[in-house]
Amino acid sequence: MPDDLVVQINPTRVAMIGTDAKPARCIALAGEVGSCVSCTIYEQRSSPCREFDAAWVNGQPNPSCDAARAAHGLPPLEANEPLWPLEEDNAVA
Repeated sequence: MPDDLVVQINPTRVAMIGTDAKPARCIALAGEVGSCVSCTIYEQRSSPCREFDAAWVNGQPNPSCDAARAAHGLPPLEANEPLWPLEEDNAVA
């Protein structure tokens, strides 16, 4: 993770700049939430991002995903709803 994208939390932990703000917005997020966003460091993203699944991506709901969407005025994802039209571009609507 590039040092210029993180803020030190303690001697052994860092967080992406912007994720500690209200409302949270990661410095690596490009685009407009609710329209089209993408991660500018997708291949190098941190473990919390790698471990966070959108609701229904593995056939399971994710209340944390629902809460994050609600914080931006978006409805929860529905089962069998396409998550993104261009998966290879890592874009999420």
